[in-house]
Amino acid sequence: MSLNSRTLEPLGFAYQLEELEPAAGFASRLAALNGQSLKSLLRDMSIRQRNLDLGLAATVSDIALLGRADPVRLLRCTPVRKTDKLYEVAGETLTRLTVNRTYFRYCPRCTLEDMSQYEGPVRSRPWLRLQWTISHFRSCPRHDVFLTQVNPPRTPFAPFDFSSTMESLLPTLRQTADQAVTVAASPFQAWIQDRLCGNGSSDNWLDDLPLYVAAPFCEALGVSSLHPPKVRVARFAASDWALAADEGFRVASAGEDSLRALLERLNAGQASTRGFWGPRDTYGYAYGLLQKTVDDPAYGKLRDAVRSFALETMPIEPGTDVLGQTAGKRKVHTVRTAARDSGMHALSIRRLFKRMGVDEASDHSGVMDHRILVKSEEVSRVVVELKGAITAPEVERLLGVPRLHLKELVARGHLVGLAGTGSRRNAKRRFSKADVERLRDRLFDGAEEISEPTERQVDVTGARRASTCTIPDLLDMIFKGKLAWKGRLAGRNDYMALLLDADEVTRIVRSGGTRTNLTKAEAEAFLSGTHERVVNRLIEAGHLTLVEEFSPDARRMIPVVSRQSAEAFKSRYASLGELCQKTNMHHKKVRLILRVAGIQAALDPAVVGAFFYSRDAISLAEGQSQSMWSYEKSAMQRKSRLLSGSSRGSSSVSHTQ
Repeated sequence: MSLNSRTLEPLGFAYQLEELEPAAGFASRLAALNGQSLKSLLRDMSIRQRNLDLGLAATVSDIALLGRADPVRLLRCTPVRKTDKLYEVAGETLTRLTVNRTYFRYCPRCTLEDMSQYEGPVRSRPWLRLQWTISHFRSCPRHDVFLTQVNPPRTPFAPFDFSSTMESLLPTLRQTADQAVTVAASPFQAWIQDRLCGNGSSDNWLDDLPLYVAAPFCEALGVSSLHPPKVRVARFAASDWALAADEGFRVASAGEDSLRALLERLNAGQASTRGFWGPRDTYGYAYGLLQKTVDDPAYGKLRDAVRSFALETMPIEPGTDVLGQTAGKRKVHTVRTAARDSGMHALSIRRLFKRMGVDEASDHSGVMDHRILVKSEEVSRVVVELKGAITAPEVERLLGVPRLHLKELVARGHLVGLAGTGSRRNAKRRFSKADVERLRDRLFDGAEEISEPTERQVDVTGARRASTCTIPDLLDMIFKGKLAWKGRLAGRNDYMALLLDADEVTRIVRSGGTRTNLTKAEAEAFLSGTHERVVNRLIEAGHLTLVEEFSPDARRMIPVVSRQSAEAFKSRYASLGELCQKTNMHHKKVRLILRVAGIQAALDPAVVGAFFYSRDAISLAEGQSQSMWSYEKSAMQRKSRLLSGSSRGSSSVSHTQ
């Protein structure tokens, strides 16, 4: 049976094609309008089903001619096989599995509208939207409900018959429409719809990518954003994919900065996890998609963005394949990798990172060694320096230096600990072998080789005993060129092979200058009227400053009172003992005179252990009365009683008021 113009009259709306419709759907409606199945129509018109299924241009033109439709437009909306894995439709490229050729989804409410709007046989009225055959569309943008999936009967290598399938669904169509699940409008689907209609946007970071790349990446990125890295997507419902697609589109469409922000959040989510840390276990499904498509150059922009971020923020081992490229020099270290590469213990590296300002390295941070990150440029120098470094005991054996001498060599900066390991007291230091050898060269610089040393040509420890000097002083003589002679035992180059002239060292020590500050005994004599207990209390109270100074007599550093602080204290305060010596009076008389003059103790006697008065107040009182220090017992006691009575009266009046 062939089609005629009269049969096609009710299909007049097809000429305008309000929305996109593939040729197979259009042909199915033509057959339904003529009371035939799609298979019968194609057989009668001598059109091979296989050719329609493949979307061949000649076949689509034949179908358009039958329905008096625009063949160019009908062909544009028909999926055409481009390669084994890609289809082209509406000017866009989609993957083979994205184009649903064995099933379709439909909106029951759109179908009801078709039923009421168009004429002709009932089963010819619904028409197939292109969006219903593309898997990225899961909801109807017109009615905001999820699409209903249908699996029609299908002959292999032939298109499914849309109208025949819908005919079986018409009795329950109203119920299906009422039960359709509502959903919010999808920005992701609206973007794909615009792409299919040829309306791209230069503001969208994805629009320079093929649709078969951009759309699956949005869905995969949304899965990574909303779900754990190892989520089983096979269990996802359409609603899960819809949420993931919108989330991924929100992130990716905003640009690379937005993508990096998401990846940074995924990185942060790994802080409390254990085990190996890699991009697949962190970025999840999206990274898996990029791995599967590593040979496709169309994914290059996305791969480059994710790869560069992963290399910048993850401790990826050099030589590891990262999305088709081999990772080179490490850009990020963890405590564990830095410890392994440097040969140090992880706890030592962790403490080193803490001193470098890495907050996560704190003992109570809760972040494990393999999750504490440090930029490679910050720690690479440390790792390189520490690799092959030696410990202090190893330096002792290599250089033959006593431990006390080694400590002073480090403290005085003659041997520097690597990577700041010598900056703290009692730190477990690491040293470079090259630095140790340079120190050896400096020790014996200008030394005369001696086979039989004399009695006064002694080693370092012997020189120290002979001159009773300190180790720092002895090292200062050696390294600052103060010695006129140095020797070295023939055949040896260890620290104890260095020979010094004991007489020369003794002479240098005894030529040292005298002290400038005061011992506690000298401070007691300097501050008249005080004793040792008072000096100690003044130091504790902060009125006198304690410093260290070398004593030529003791041949060592001793604690002394700063002369400057003692002079400042003496210029400000006068002790009761000093005033007694000055006036040649008993301390009770001096205190009575001061009380009558209105001068009270400037410092608390209970704290400093003695009475101290303001020297300025005393000088002012002496200027006002030339006979201040004259003492006549009866007159002084009378003034004291009057002063006491006045004080009591003032207190009583104040209490009454």
